[in-house]
Amino acid sequence: MAAVPARAWSVTITAHAGRPALICSACRSVVAQPGIPVLRQARRHLAGHLADTPLPPHLRICQCRDHGCIWHRQPAPCSGPLRLLLICSANGRTWHLADTCRGCARAIPHAATVPEPPHATDLPPSPRPAAPDADHDEWVEAL
Repeated sequence: MAAVPARAWSVTITAHAGRPALICSACRSVVAQPGIPVLRQARRHLAGHLADTPLPPHLRICQCRDHGCIWHRQPAPCSGPLRLLLICSANGRTWHLADTCRGCARAIPHAATVPEPPHATDLPPSPRPAAPDADHDEWVEAL
């Protein structure tokens, strides 16, 4: 049986050699681009992982449960439909984007449900690069 990719990523905003840097849970490290707010870059980076990891709804699970419910203080039973959640922690230095169930989403402080990206499909991405999509860019900026 093949492993199912987890839909959970974290980006921590930090400094490296006096310059802003992003540390990604998947990529390990990304240097921030000058002139673009680092929070915007963190959200774009998380959205990029989401876009690169399409997963049919029936294969998604509550990632909070998979991480031992570390994102909320009070134990909450996993229940209800999944939601895509943007979570802020470490006083705004760390951002998580993950699938969580409705029960966990309600128990996580400093989090907001975000819509699935426009034109999300259950099929893997095409091997050829897609044309720029205004709806997708607008969705990323809204995160």
